[in-house]
Amino acid sequence: MTIRLSPPVGRPCEPAGDACATRQFRYTDFPQGMSPLVLAEHFIMSGPAFAPHPHAGMSAVTLLLEDTRGVLRSRDSLRNDHQIRAGDLHWTVAGRGILHDQQPVGQARLNGLRFYVNLPQRLKTLAPEVALLRAWEMPVLQSDAGRVRVVSGRYDGWDAPLATPEPLLILDGWLRPGASRLVPLPAGWNAWLYAVHGELGVRARHEITPPPRAPVEAAPPIPVARFRPGTRPATAARRAADPGFAILPPGAALTATADREGLLQLLAAGAPAHFILVAGAAIDEPVIQRGPLVMTDTRALAQAVAAYEAGEFGQLRQETGVPG
Repeated sequence: MTIRLSPPVGRPCEPAGDACATRQFRYTDFPQGMSPLVLAEHFIMSGPAFAPHPHAGMSAVTLLLEDTRGVLRSRDSLRNDHQIRAGDLHWTVAGRGILHDQQPVGQARLNGLRFYVNLPQRLKTLAPEVALLRAWEMPVLQSDAGRVRVVSGRYDGWDAPLATPEPLLILDGWLRPGASRLVPLPAGWNAWLYAVHGELGVRARHEITPPPRAPVEAAPPIPVARFRPGTRPATAARRAADPGFAILPPGAALTATADREGLLQLLAAGAPAHFILVAGAAIDEPVIQRGPLVMTDTRALAQAVAAYEAGEFGQLRQETGVPG
């Protein structure tokens, strides 16, 4: 089989303090993992939720969705002080270690996703680096099928203008009822796919080479009745009959693992669907995690903890007001 789909995994929104709710997915939730992702979290935040904290051995990535209202302020021990707004992507390459803090400013309702993107062992000692990509800098593909923002990586001949330690594709897309979209998945890559709104059909297309310039296809080759509102994810019996197809209800995610190059077909039927897709090369190394520190062995993890406690990750600058 060219591409293997995991069973859909649903998670409820859970409170994280008085002003934040999160829906969190970890690599241990999926049979083949979700490498290079270690964690993916959908959050709604209206007030302070997290204290300043360290990161090491990975990249901490924040994407604000376009219906966000207000500003997320991000400060770090490199003296960056950024205002992240609706549609923006904020990328922190933690490398050997960084301290940062992200909090809403004033009256805000921040709707976004946070990703922990693992770094291979050879890159875990990179010097930390931070980048902010504005929404208006991202390519937007518009067609009769819907709209997709190329947040990171390359898709359909378009490149997001952000250099990342390793290639990573992030798509923020919408499908109109009855539409579909194809996403190539190279050999050795995993994709994590999340349904933000609406039910999303996912079919593994076992083709070696995608057809040229064909990101959009006609209506899905499955009965619309299978997408009736309120239906559940694909049952075990249905998956046994067709393991290359799954239905994602809102708030659920799945992973796709490409043994050989193939295509994912994303489908909407009776209602619009909003999806997030993150895809990258799987890292075939152990994952030893302690919160926001991600290493490949316990010795390296202990060294990272010791470096943080010794102040080697730096300090946040004293508050002097919100930047203009």
